[in-house]
Amino acid sequence: MKFVCEKDQLLKAIQTVQRAVAAKTTISTLNCIYIEAKEDHLIFRGTDSEIMIQYIIPLKVEREGKALLPARYLADLVKKLPNIEIVVEQKEKEHIYIFYYGNSKTQLIGMNPEEYPELPSLEKEDSIIIPSYFLENMVRQVSSAAALDTLRPVFSGILIEIKAQGDLNLVATDTHRLAYSSHKITDNGDGFSDISLILPSRSLIEITRLIDEENKLISITSGFNQVLFELGNITIITRVIEGKFPNYEQVIPKNYTTRIKANTKLLREAVDRATLLAQEQGKYFANVLKLSSQGNVLVLEGRSQEIGLAYEEIPVYLEGEQIEVNFNGRYLLDALKIIEEEEVYFDLTGNLSPGVFRPADGKKYLYLILPVRSNY
Repeated sequence: MKFVCEKDQLLKAIQTVQRAVAAKTTISTLNCIYIEAKEDHLIFRGTDSEIMIQYIIPLKVEREGKALLPARYLADLVKKLPNIEIVVEQKEKEHIYIFYYGNSKTQLIGMNPEEYPELPSLEKEDSIIIPSYFLENMVRQVSSAAALDTLRPVFSGILIEIKAQGDLNLVATDTHRLAYSSHKITDNGDGFSDISLILPSRSLIEITRLIDEENKLISITSGFNQVLFELGNITIITRVIEGKFPNYEQVIPKNYTTRIKANTKLLREAVDRATLLAQEQGKYFANVLKLSSQGNVLVLEGRSQEIGLAYEEIPVYLEGEQIEVNFNGRYLLDALKIIEEEEVYFDLTGNLSPGVFRPADGKKYLYLILPVRSNY
C-alpha cells in the first residue's frame, strides 16, 4: 500500500471515524482504525460493534492495500505532523506502515486488516432523504431524556417513527421524563411507509456531530436490524435496539388545568440559579425544586440545610388553577435549554401530574417531567 495525502485531509478522516472506535474493549481490533487504499479513493473505518463510521477521500493511490492501525497512536501522530503532503507506505508482506513527511519518517506497527469487521451489507427496506439540520435539531431536543444506563436498552435509545402521512417523530424517555419532537417531511413521490425503530442515543448523537453544513441532505435507510445514514462522503451504520417502546401517546396529557406562559430566558435563568441549592434536606444532589404560583407570579425555591436557600420570582401569565409542585431542577433545566423560542408554555393537570413544556408558538416539540415527592 502506498498513497500521498495532505495532512489536513488525513487528519479529518481519522478523527471522523475515531468517534466510533471502542473506548474500552477486550477485542484489540476494535481499538484500531481500518484504512483501505483503492485505485481512486481511500476508505477509513472505525467501529465499536454498535456503530460503524466510514469516511472516503477521493484520491489517486500509487499502490492498493489495507492497514489496521491503533487509533490512539495514529490520531496523535497525524495531529503532530507538519502541514505538508504525507506519504504512507506499507513494508512488503509486513504490518508495518511508514509515514514520510519532509526528510523525516515515523513507522507504526499494525494488525492484520483481514480480522477487522467489514461494512455490513444492508438489505434495504425503507429509505428517506431529509435536510440534515432536521435530524440534528430533533436529536438535540430529545436526547437528554434518554437513560444513561444500558441495563434497560429500550430506555437508552431514541424512538424514530415515520408515519405514512409524512410525520417524522423522535421520542426518548428514561421513565422520569419524556421528550418528543416532530417534523413534516417532503414526499419524494413514492409515499411513506410506517416505520418504527429504536436506535442507541449515542449513535444518533455521534451522527449529529458529523453534520457540519446546514444545507446538506442526509439519507436514512433501514434494514432488518440496522440503519444506514449517508451524509456526503460519510456513511454510518448503527444497530437497532430490540424491544417495545412505551406507548408515549398515552403518557402525554391531552388537556391541562393550569397553563403558565413565561419568558423562556427568564424562566431558564431562574431555574438555573435555584437549582444550585435545590437539594432536599438530608439528600445531597436530589435537585428538588419547589414551584408555586401566586397570581401571575411564579415562585421557585431551592434549599439545602447545609448550604442555604434560593428564592426566585418571575412574572408569568397563569390560566387556570394555582399550583404548588416539586420537580427535579436538573430535568427542568434540560427541558428549557433546548427551547429556543421566546416564550414557553408550562402545562399541568394537578399537583401530582406531569409538567409539560412546549414552545408557545405551537411548534411540535414537548418535554414532559414527572413531579417528585418531597417533605419540602
